[in-house]
Amino acid sequence: MSKTSPEVTPDTHLQEPAAPVVEDSIGKGQQSAMLNRLLGKGSYESFDMRCMVTGQFSVGKSTLVKLLAGEIIPDGRHPTDGISLVEGRCGLDILTKEWILVDPDSYNALDVVYHKVLMTSLEEEEESELTNKASDTSPTGYAKATLSSLPSEQSAAAQSLPSTKSSNVPHTVKQMEKKMRTRMTKEEIRKKMEKVLKSGKYKMKVGRLIFWDFVGQYVYLTTHQTFMTFRALFLVVFDGSKDLHEQVPDVMCFPGQHMTPTPAVFLQYWVNSILTYCKVVYAGIPKILFVATHKDKVPTENIETRREELYRGIEELFKDHEGKHHLVLRPLIFVNAKDQADPEIEVLKKTITELTFDHPCWGERMPNACVPLELEIAELVAEGKQIMSLAEVKELNAISEVSVLSPEQLTDFLHYQHSLGKIVYFDTPQLRDNVIISPLLMVEVMRSFITDVVFWPKEDKTRKTFKKMSENGMIQKEDLYQIWEQEEFCQILPFKEYIFDMLIHLDIISEQRRYDTNTGSRLPVENFFVPCMLTKRNDTRFMTYECTPEKAITLAFVFKGTIIPPALPNRLISACLRFVGLSFDKAHTIVVCVEGNKILLYIVHKTSNGLIVPDIATGIKECMFTTLERISEFYQSTVHVSSISQKLPFHIEYACSRLECHIPEEAAFTTDEWICDKHKIVHTKDKWNIWNQDQTKEQCEVDCPGLHDGALNQIPSDIELQRFASACDENTIRELAIHLGMTFKAWEELQRNNPDYIQIVKYRILVNWREKFSGRFINIAKALTEMKLTTHMLCQVKRIRKGKCDISEEYLDLIPTDEILDELAQVIGVVSFQLGIELGLSITSLDTIQYNNGRNLVAQCKDILFQWREDQRVKPTIGVLVQALVNIERGASCLGEIIKTVGEEIHSTREKGEGGKG
Repeated sequence: MSKTSPEVTPDTHLQEPAAPVVEDSIGKGQQSAMLNRLLGKGSYESFDMRCMVTGQFSVGKSTLVKLLAGEIIPDGRHPTDGISLVEGRCGLDILTKEWILVDPDSYNALDVVYHKVLMTSLEEEEESELTNKASDTSPTGYAKATLSSLPSEQSAAAQSLPSTKSSNVPHTVKQMEKKMRTRMTKEEIRKKMEKVLKSGKYKMKVGRLIFWDFVGQYVYLTTHQTFMTFRALFLVVFDGSKDLHEQVPDVMCFPGQHMTPTPAVFLQYWVNSILTYCKVVYAGIPKILFVATHKDKVPTENIETRREELYRGIEELFKDHEGKHHLVLRPLIFVNAKDQADPEIEVLKKTITELTFDHPCWGERMPNACVPLELEIAELVAEGKQIMSLAEVKELNAISEVSVLSPEQLTDFLHYQHSLGKIVYFDTPQLRDNVIISPLLMVEVMRSFITDVVFWPKEDKTRKTFKKMSENGMIQKEDLYQIWEQEEFCQILPFKEYIFDMLIHLDIISEQRRYDTNTGSRLPVENFFVPCMLTKRNDTRFMTYECTPEKAITLAFVFKGTIIPPALPNRLISACLRFVGLSFDKAHTIVVCVEGNKILLYIVHKTSNGLIVPDIATGIKECMFTTLERISEFYQSTVHVSSISQKLPFHIEYACSRLECHIPEEAAFTTDEWICDKHKIVHTKDKWNIWNQDQTKEQCEVDCPGLHDGALNQIPSDIELQRFASACDENTIRELAIHLGMTFKAWEELQRNNPDYIQIVKYRILVNWREKFSGRFINIAKALTEMKLTTHMLCQVKRIRKGKCDISEEYLDLIPTDEILDELAQVIGVVSFQLGIELGLSITSLDTIQYNNGRNLVAQCKDILFQWREDQRVKPTIGVLVQALVNIERGASCLGEIIKTVGEEIHSTREKGEGGKG
């Protein structure tokens, strides 16, 4: 390697050809049905590349980006808040591969529209027509407009496209652009674009480089997963003046990582994060280029020695990494990011250029059908618009006279543009009514409340909100809205409910559902959890004193790689707080923590792990697995990937009796006996049954110990008494009531008051007993023993019932409409009272409903459902309704059929958000 000009050719000995792993949908392999529909009107080659600059904080990422984009580098350190985007400042000539810089003083976001129109291979006569066009009135009757009438506030001096290196951009093109911008109306531009598209000669001549500068501080790391994509080139920047294993001072390491924070740890983190968040469509894509900075801090005579030391260190660090074919290790670029004259800056540019031109997404076929709508949206973004309603997008699509997308094509367009990172659109019932047309808005949303302490507001009340988040991770919705009232975030405020729902969807924030452990009653939802803002370390001794072999059982979700990106456990924590149906007593505690590449799940019993209820352990394991599977699939989901499921990035391992050694799940069930390595303890495969109960069984397992002392000493909740009463016949409950101290007269009185509702009689006699005697489960257990009946009947009260549900998961967190509740009321019948109890209505409320509606069961059920939906304590979702129907043994199939019939007209959660339902 030359000391002055290291080789530019990217290292290939660790790389593989960029062949599609999953067939790409545009011109490479078998095209998807979606792109087929869009490509029906022809296609063009698109040249856009995102260059995502990552790395540890304070290593010069922002300085390097400014230098590459030709910006002035300010003196001193200026930390980045969130993500900084540099767009429209530089590009690559498609033919010569020249690096083109655009003067930042003259850049206008609307330039992208004109570039789209002019970067075409027009015939000479078409060029002549364009330059000579100067009629006072357009063919459609629109009056001629000057530049001032276009959606641009630039001065006349900025009407050209000056560039630092622009010799390869024909002068005639720039002249044409100037004339077009001053003499053509928007309508004429649109018609010209349509004409070019129809001619099949639309061709870009300059490709765009868009730099994403990712901040390196811990609190921001969870937000990065929202923006990373395989359609990018990644730079991982580090301080080359420091040893790879030198401790980084004053820094918090990642969750579960007990090693000393060093540059090597951060390099591993960023590589693992990039490969976790970017789905695999092409082998070896995305490429990850390492860039060392601070060369000026190394004596000149030691630079080459230092370079080789760094290269060998990185190669050793990743020699066994399964993603090493993504890494570009040669040339190892070592720059002084403050010196434009550093010859290695040109080496870096040429390396970026070569990797960009080698990227399979550079020059991929894009559908012509999308361009008119893209241009309309680009104009709106240039005008400052950031969010559109779906209805507005449909209206915008209808403007074009020759390229109007059909409803199906428009849906495809939105999905595809989302996959390209040009818009943000989630096709879920809660979010599909709006489209974020400027993804930069999401950057602003994230940094508005996920930010480092140096960027906290000075104002006292808002600063207290940030301080509270750093201590316990909690924020109230009103406090978040107050943050958005600040001038720099006021553009978020008009869409606050929609944005809030999106943050919930992304698991950036999570509703904190809480229950009274004595009565089982739901408590009002007040707080929301923001796990990535919780920077205070756990200084308790809980793990030491409670997560012990005597009290706990544990399993591990083991991930590939050495470091788990913080976004994964943070999203898991958020999702865990939303678990529905996991009701268990206060004797059990769930602990989730990260250790190395494992997410450990502990279930702790306050007395002994022998008293852990197997159904609880099984239910929690299943919820955790499903949640991690969903989170993993979120990063892999795209319009490009076929329905064939990809291998999950984790597997389950069970812990030995001492909670230290682990055996993979597959081996655990195929090995009769396992002796753990460290303790030499023999374990049979029955050991793992506690995690794998058959939840469809109505009876307890043979070895079930029954309810333990902690559960027996609890006062039964309304719901638990309802479940118990429903499981027993009339004679059993009547005899049990007598054993519990109630009189036969009390039973008869209830029967007279409810002559046609024996289920209510059974339930009310138990409620009256509880209120009169402060009854507990242990009293019921003793009475059952006296009656020579099994006490395992009480176990069923605590069981997590599983029922088949064909309702799509995207609907489960939504609020049912009036029509759905009206239809459901028609089919519930005599179990409406039990349903009301399961949904959390008070006995007083149910008595009032019954009194007001007499024997009209449909009217009773309707009042119950509508009153539940107005509940101020918890969000009344379809998921909650499904679980209640399963618990009363009615099943959720009736609700599923109603939703299919009614369609997608379901209340979004944001419509209830202002009412305090969260």
